[in-house]
Amino acid sequence: MDKTKTEVSGTNHRTTEKTSRRQFLKITLSLVVSVALCLNSAFVFIRVSSVFIRGYSSFSEIFGLLSHRFRLWVIILPPSQREMEFAMPSRTRDYAILLAVTATLTLPYLGGVSLWDVDEAVNAQAAREMRDANTWVIPTFNYQLRTAKPVMLYWLQRVSYAAFGVNEWSARFPSVIASWLIVLLTYELTRRMFGRSTALLAGVVLASVSHFAVLAHAATPDATLLLFTTLTYLAFWSLHQNGSRAWWIPTAAACGLATLTKGPVGIALPGFVIVMYFAWNRELGRLLDRRLFVSAVVFVFVAVPWYALVASETRGEWLTAFFGNENVNRFLNPMEGHRGALWYYPGSIMLMFIPWSAFIIAAVWYGVKATREPNPPTPFPKKEGGAGFSPSPLGGGVGEGSFVTVRANRLLVCWVVAYLAFFTVAATKLPNYVFPVYPALAILIARFLVAWRDAELTVPRWLMPAGAFGLLIVGAVVAGGLLVGDETFPGLGRWAAIGIVPAIGGVGMVWCLRQERRNAAIQVVSVTAIAFVALLVTWTPRVLERQRAPRELVRATGLADPTRDVRIATFEWFQPSVVFYTGREVGRLNSSAAVGEFLAVPTPGYVFVPAPVWDELAADLPGPRRVIARHHDFLRKCDVVVVTNVPSADVATR
Repeated sequence: MDKTKTEVSGTNHRTTEKTSRRQFLKITLSLVVSVALCLNSAFVFIRVSSVFIRGYSSFSEIFGLLSHRFRLWVIILPPSQREMEFAMPSRTRDYAILLAVTATLTLPYLGGVSLWDVDEAVNAQAAREMRDANTWVIPTFNYQLRTAKPVMLYWLQRVSYAAFGVNEWSARFPSVIASWLIVLLTYELTRRMFGRSTALLAGVVLASVSHFAVLAHAATPDATLLLFTTLTYLAFWSLHQNGSRAWWIPTAAACGLATLTKGPVGIALPGFVIVMYFAWNRELGRLLDRRLFVSAVVFVFVAVPWYALVASETRGEWLTAFFGNENVNRFLNPMEGHRGALWYYPGSIMLMFIPWSAFIIAAVWYGVKATREPNPPTPFPKKEGGAGFSPSPLGGGVGEGSFVTVRANRLLVCWVVAYLAFFTVAATKLPNYVFPVYPALAILIARFLVAWRDAELTVPRWLMPAGAFGLLIVGAVVAGGLLVGDETFPGLGRWAAIGIVPAIGGVGMVWCLRQERRNAAIQVVSVTAIAFVALLVTWTPRVLERQRAPRELVRATGLADPTRDVRIATFEWFQPSVVFYTGREVGRLNSSAAVGEFLAVPTPGYVFVPAPVWDELAADLPGPRRVIARHHDFLRKCDVVVVTNVPSADVATR
């Protein structure tokens, strides 16, 4: 009898693993379909890209192109229009909606703004130097070894440079593609947790978070890290259910890619989350599996070869600096003045997650409540045949069908708590560090709103009006911030009217609540968020650009001309983007005497220096010298000038 039970158990286990593999293949097939969809819409994106490269397109032009191709008004489907859970036509339509929304929020004016110092410029130049040196191993910046980040972003930027040339647009394009895939992966993860309607809303929520849209425009590794982090949790969730062990290898491979992008956090934090999740479910024994060793080999195969090569070619210098300074020292000591209190990250998320931060507190509250055992029923009960139903032996008794929902909420809560706890303990704090929790928060918000819409969740009467009031507060904060910023960036105050958009959304939501039209209320908030973030990330950077000096100074002096034999240096002012825009090594002078010696050499020399500093130096420096360019720099809060030892009057017009 025991032998028979063992054989049946083994057969069921193999069947479960086959089912899990089929689910993972569905994910892969869905991504292939999304690529086909992009190709089918290639003419739209080519037109968009060409316009942005020229740098003078408007949001309305792009929105018109995309909305003609995709039906953007179908944002959230009411319950009566839901289709079968894994129906490919519905998935394709959802992908079209999500790609259209994400493209609308990430492509506009992508190459119109110069690279931001410090991170964007350093990353873009490091990729260019690797390309020029024809190496895929050793990253450098300003022709010195760069040890701050691993290599994944530089590889992607090199590919983008090969396709589109070396410019701001191509440096940022990998982050754009990563953001599109993140939204699709978040959709897939949510669909497996809570169903299609919640998945579609979760994708819209994530895409229309202001900070997400900003980092999707940035030549930084944040979007790429989030891509592989989301892939990690999707692989784990899709393949671990019903006792399956099929999750080990795909999860390890995704962690390896994340480790190539940002370092140890790519595996340490997902591993911490998975351990917390299994401990919560009293399943720590599932970690004692022979596949742990196989997955370790897969992780090593994906992540370690590059680390080994760079260690070998730099004689260990890169590894020592990266792990010692960029990881251990950054965790133990606040570097570059980036410190904060215990509330630093909760406060940052509330600010960076606008306009959806109006619903974060309620969503997290009910998400935590939904982690309770399903007997008595959870706040989010699921009926048989629904997305959350599973006849798995993991549940039992009353509410068995809601057990998958409970486990999904537990994973999301562990995801958020683990990252917040880790980075709160760390001494160095930056808002971007908790960027990997954004998909989890978007899913919690979407689940909360859909459960409220479908009357699966009863909330206090004041709660949803409070969310509408939160949108009014978001509008007031944004408008006030832009008005205050007008002192530093003249012209920014006129865009304070952007704050009206979330305020209108709040009023529209109140009207829908009074009419008891819950689905319409969610649609109003979704469209409001898309419009608000599109305006915020498209138009305000144009005003900021006027107060940034590096690109304009290089353009005015003609120092980007590779045929000119010149020397370039800076004194008491250094911005990495000067290196990118000149395409040359830029020296850093450390004294007024060094400035004099630099200008005394007959070879044409150019020094970038703050205007007040130059006014003090000019009288004491011998030899020919002229100011040939001047531009205001908001970081230094003064004009920056370019001084040369070339006496010819035609230099200023070159």
